[in-house]
Amino acid sequence: MHHQAAWQRTVATVTDVSPYSETRANGLTTDGINVVVSYVANDAPMTWSGKDKDIGLYKAARGDRIEFYYDPADPSSLDTAAMKGWRGGLLLLAVTGGFTLFYIWFFWLRGRHATA
Repeated sequence: MHHQAAWQRTVATVTDVSPYSETRANGLTTDGINVVVSYVANDAPMTWSGKDKDIGLYKAARGDRIEFYYDPADPSSLDTAAMKGWRGGLLLLAVTGGFTLFYIWFFWLRGRHATA
């Protein structure tokens, strides 16, 4: 929510994509993409490159145009999660609320009807 209020929106163009694979200390292998995007921030052309997970971008192809939010104080700081808005929060609320209702029914209400 903070990003939506304070950060600025821009549209970036994916200029390069290359796959990578890394093995962690526990032996698990993670696959992803290295990505390069070009965008305009504070009226200046910018380029960002790095791993997909660093900016919340897990699927991209060269030429894709993707909306990002950037920090006006540090335009090299990008975020896609801010664009998801309430969707992620509502999903989390639905899951935790559902679990809470199930817990109340299973451990408190169910027992009351069985003894009556």
